[in-house]
Amino acid sequence: MRRYLEAIALVCTLCGIAVTVSPLQAVGQTRTDVVFTRDVLPVIRESFLPLLTEDTGLDGGSWETLMRGSEQGEVIIPFDADRSLLVERAEQAGVDPVAIALVRSWIESGARSDDGEVAYADAGPFLYVCNQGSGVISIIDMEANVVARTVDLQDFGFSANAKPHHVAVTPDGAFWYVSLIGEHTVLKFNRENELLGRTAFEAPGMLAFDPVLEQLYVGRSMTAVNPPQRIGVIEPDSMAIEEIDVFHPRPHALNITPDGKYVFSASLGMNQVAVVNAESLDIELVPVPGMHHSLVQFAVAPDGRSMIVGGHMSGDILFLDITEPMQPEVTKTLPLGGGPWHPSFLPGGDRAVFPVKMANAVSILDVTTGTEVERISGHGLAEPHGSAVRPDGRYIYVSSNNLNAAFTPRYHEEDNNSPNGSVAVIDANTFDIVKVIEVEQYPTGIGAQRDETTAR
Repeated sequence: MRRYLEAIALVCTLCGIAVTVSPLQAVGQTRTDVVFTRDVLPVIRESFLPLLTEDTGLDGGSWETLMRGSEQGEVIIPFDADRSLLVERAEQAGVDPVAIALVRSWIESGARSDDGEVAYADAGPFLYVCNQGSGVISIIDMEANVVARTVDLQDFGFSANAKPHHVAVTPDGAFWYVSLIGEHTVLKFNRENELLGRTAFEAPGMLAFDPVLEQLYVGRSMTAVNPPQRIGVIEPDSMAIEEIDVFHPRPHALNITPDGKYVFSASLGMNQVAVVNAESLDIELVPVPGMHHSLVQFAVAPDGRSMIVGGHMSGDILFLDITEPMQPEVTKTLPLGGGPWHPSFLPGGDRAVFPVKMANAVSILDVTTGTEVERISGHGLAEPHGSAVRPDGRYIYVSSNNLNAAFTPRYHEEDNNSPNGSVAVIDANTFDIVKVIEVEQYPTGIGAQRDETTAR
């Protein structure tokens, strides 16, 4: 009872409500701030942690262990009580509202330690995950492999149907950009997740940042039926945009060479690649052989001499020689099947990772031989969509849409028809899935900062 009354006094004080408590109740003083170990941790241990029965290895012994989460993922996201599992479970279970209000207030203030530290404030590198179904970007710390922050686009005045689709991050991680299909807009954020700028662009899709010329390129969404046959080039400081004709329908696949001199665009509607000289804006249209591919996305090798792209309709992987960038040449075709989606190169450039959406799998390709050397399946791979590699090459990250509910989130309620999606963390050496991170609904494109050893 004493802790209960003290919690009431504390919550009322935080909310600016004047209260009077007896010396016995408040131990002779009214608290004006929250100290985690004194005020919050005992409440979490008593009323919250017993509810997290599916979280293996969760340790409530200290602020550090609690913020680390469990083997299944984080239970607290600083500044986001609504999406913190600790609060979600407590509200579902009908925990005392005063206790929930106390923990909510602490989380919304940053879930600070006794010393005022906010978890992952100086962390990184970060992986940015577009949750197209919920209008939220999940930000994963790639060292701890937990969701460290979230960006809810409604907090910036956008609708719940903003549909964030793809992310591009500057190599140093200082800025990140996101395309919003539902808002026909591209946004610029800094590392602190402050919105710095925006520009209008009809049905934006894939993004590619050129760190050499410092330009951002943007293609069109796959869901756009008949968008303009142009890609955009954005000047990051002003977010001013120009559009470049690529002369083919539904330009979706988009990437650039490491030196920033050439931009590649491919059509969903016809077997064609457009190559743009970034300085002169000269364009070459290059036909691609085979049945109708509906090319989804490119990955360019670190040395800039080759690239790969997958066909959604054909299921084929095309290996292209781009030593003459204006005249890319298909050197090999691999009939992979299953809807290959957003690929990434592994360090060194001799192997690549391809999510295979319709097969609920991830394919590892030997680029030198044009063969599949490994196929990964299992928990957390449910309509895999985007891929990225940690800057040091240690882990591969693959997002999964989970629209078919093949992945069951922890504490999933059967009446929830829109379960959350996931990001699988894959060991880049053994190709084992080492962790599955639950994110929000319908995760699609993902992006992370890179160094010279990883590809675009």
